[in-house]
Amino acid sequence: MTKTAPGTDADFEEFYERHWKYVYRLCFTYMKNEADAEDCTEDLFVKVFTGDFSFEDETHERKWLTVTAINLCKDRLKSYARKNVSSIDNEDFPEIAAPEMEDHSEVLEAIMKLPPKLKDVIWLYYYEGYQTDEIAKILGRPPSTVRNQMKDARNLLKNILGGDSQ
Repeated sequence: MTKTAPGTDADFEEFYERHWKYVYRLCFTYMKNEADAEDCTEDLFVKVFTGDFSFEDETHERKWLTVTAINLCKDRLKSYARKNVSSIDNEDFPEIAAPEMEDHSEVLEAIMKLPPKLKDVIWLYYYEGYQTDEIAKILGRPPSTVRNQMKDARNLLKNILGGDSQ
């Protein structure tokens, strides 16, 4: 059964209410501040509202949201404007924690320090519950690459967190 993305205002509102917290938290993980996370979240939902998308089921819908949110965040992080703004001293502008993510544990902070390719696989595996074959499909990488990236990410996390090197 193919499910079309929201076509009416009521459908869109229901779609938005069902997914906005998830999308915002994912964007906040990448952007690390409320304003940019909100911008990326808004961009994603504008894309849904103005686009003509079809989803096979809720799993496909969620995967599309995940990949699209990650790509929007990466694009924003790469942009020239973002690079210039990040060089400004932000001491007068403290970051606000994302909803339901106030507990920035040592592990989460270590994950955020990983290179983007490694952070993607760790996030999708541990925080979203996808298996390596599913992650490979989502990110368009071979499963063996995803498994190698998981291994590399775990080793880096072990070093960052001061674990045994055995």
